[in-house]
Amino acid sequence: MKRKFRLAIITPELAPYARSGELAEATAGLTKYLARTETEVNVFLPYYRKPEIESLNKELLTKELLVPVGNKKIKTAIFRADLGKYNLYLIDQPKYFHREHIYGSAQGDYPDNDERFIFFNRAALELLNHFKLKPDLIHCHNWAASLMPLFIKSIYQKKATFKKAAVVLTIHNFSYQGEFPAESLRLTGLDWNYLNSHQLAFKGKFNFLKAGLLFAEVINTVSQSYKNEVLQYHQELSSFFSRKNKQLYSIRNGIDEEEWNPATDPLIPANFSAEDLEGKKACKRQLIKEFQLAINEHTPLIAVVGYLTKLKGVDLILENIGSLMATGSALLVVGRGEEAYEQAFQNLQNNYRGKLAIRLDFNSALYHQVIAGADMLLMPSLEEPCGLTVMHALRYGTIPVVRATGGLKESVKPYNTENAQGTGFIFEEYSRQAFLEAINQSLILYQQPAAWHHLQMNCLKQNNSWSRAIKKYMVLYNKAIKIKLGGKIEQEYHSGH
Repeated sequence: MKRKFRLAIITPELAPYARSGELAEATAGLTKYLARTETEVNVFLPYYRKPEIESLNKELLTKELLVPVGNKKIKTAIFRADLGKYNLYLIDQPKYFHREHIYGSAQGDYPDNDERFIFFNRAALELLNHFKLKPDLIHCHNWAASLMPLFIKSIYQKKATFKKAAVVLTIHNFSYQGEFPAESLRLTGLDWNYLNSHQLAFKGKFNFLKAGLLFAEVINTVSQSYKNEVLQYHQELSSFFSRKNKQLYSIRNGIDEEEWNPATDPLIPANFSAEDLEGKKACKRQLIKEFQLAINEHTPLIAVVGYLTKLKGVDLILENIGSLMATGSALLVVGRGEEAYEQAFQNLQNNYRGKLAIRLDFNSALYHQVIAGADMLLMPSLEEPCGLTVMHALRYGTIPVVRATGGLKESVKPYNTENAQGTGFIFEEYSRQAFLEAINQSLILYQQPAAWHHLQMNCLKQNNSWSRAIKKYMVLYNKAIKIKLGGKIEQEYHSGH
């Protein structure tokens, strides 16, 4: 009888416990659906001081795991929460993780992020080794976990725990690379010889993501379109990939269609479905009331949800505020982000009171409620690797207005008025005019209730479930194991349910 495939997932974010962006939703969905296969799943996360983590039923495994950072050994507590289908291991170190945010505040990143996440990578490896968990595969996410393969092939190469452990690195966004001063290398315990242009040095800095690209068995990203864009526009990074040496693979993220189900969602004021959309109207009325908007339920309610940054196209939204308000629509902006953007929206709120509402906050309930109650979602991204927020909007019949970039091109099909096919409104050129034109197209259709209802039905029928991506991940895992074992694979692992 085959034993279960043992998987370790290393991530700085996991919904609903720790979230700054779509990474948290992606790792949560992936974990949940992998745990339903013949897979033993263990997830490793920093113990942030978040209420969602504090309220977990968890056991203390040890108070005294020693984790090397530079020339020090830091005493660390490890907790484990049994979440039913998988185990969540929490790495507790107040010095690094008892802070309000994950990476930094609106004013900027924490200056010691190099030390914090070097510690996290080393702690996860020390934990795996201490408890002899012996994973078949370690799946790391983003720059904050991308030192794992480097450490396994250097400091931990003789440890039996990692002898057969292959590493897959999923990069959810190549624009965030973990770039730190060259001196940060001393915190890793590695020899200074590693800091050369063929290994860890990149543009004169110690680059975490480069370490992952060089030392992981398999690298993938989160949509085919984004993969193509990376290879075309991130040429300094794409030089690491070639057909003969190392490829960049792509698997588009899915959504948890149980959590994101408008017919059963406990976080929204009223449930609804393709058969009965009355509940969506109730969700909209509740948003209007909560955000004190001076509109009625027939006024278009447009939402911007998520991290407020240049890459999300926030500049285009700000440039179009006046034109958007002139249409009579209302705009709801919910999320956190860079200080300049937070301040800009807050300043505008006074100019358009009752029509523009800002909430610089982000939690699961609020996110669900805005997605459920809004008529449209704006995502004019400069760059968008996957676009889970758009998939959530489609699931709730909230019409996306997006720029044709990355995963958005794959998730949203342009609406065609002649045959009534498509799921949203798309523009190509990153410009104020192109964006405004797409918004206006959506508002014209909104004034035609029968056509708008048909478009909502198109959206509600979309299937973006994780279940389709899981089989692809199992193939990728097998590929990584085969590479780790020198081309020989001892046993094939399948995603049997």
